[in-house]
Amino acid sequence: MEIVRINGYDDTRFPREVLNQHGAFLADGVPWAFRVVSDKGAVVTAARPFTPGELAELAEEFRFYAEHITDFYDEAGALLLSLPPVERWEADIDALQPSQFSVDEDKCAAVGTFLHTAADLVIPVTELADGTLCTMDGHTRLYTAWRKGIRQAMVFRSSHTEATQTILPFVEEARRRGIFHVRDMALLSHEEQEEKWIGWCDAWFAAQGEGT
Repeated sequence: MEIVRINGYDDTRFPREVLNQHGAFLADGVPWAFRVVSDKGAVVTAARPFTPGELAELAEEFRFYAEHITDFYDEAGALLLSLPPVERWEADIDALQPSQFSVDEDKCAAVGTFLHTAADLVIPVTELADGTLCTMDGHTRLYTAWRKGIRQAMVFRSSHTEATQTILPFVEEARRRGIFHVRDMALLSHEEQEEKWIGWCDAWFAAQGEGT
């Protein structure tokens, strides 16, 4: 099955709430929506009936970005799929080391619609050699929450071991640029973020490919 994640906010095939949560996918061209309704649950809808196997495959793809979501329901509230829970704990946002240099103001506006308390922030982390917890994902949510006065987040250890190694050069570069806290990241326009952050990432990965 060919699965594509929708990253924009203007796709009329999906509810705006789902787009804001980055829960919109296409599976062989068929729209699937994952609407997060709690710190571990999401409601799943699709443009056609689906099998348990298809749900398991889409849920695995969705959980690459939202590993803490383990319970999946239909619109009537019936449980369709339940996976082992992910242990999480509360941490100070200021104690988390970013692995990113900046955030996109358009994305900040989108995620700000559903961030109200620490319970709305469930962030994957890994522990660095010096004992610092490093943010694997969720920089936009953390930055937006911090600006709204939220000072804690719920965190869990990422199980994506390959990603935890890949991220180390990004942490080193962030620290070289003086970015040690979420509040240190720059707030950029969408165009600037594409140029300065996405462009930097593309160049870095291209350089790794040239070196192999």
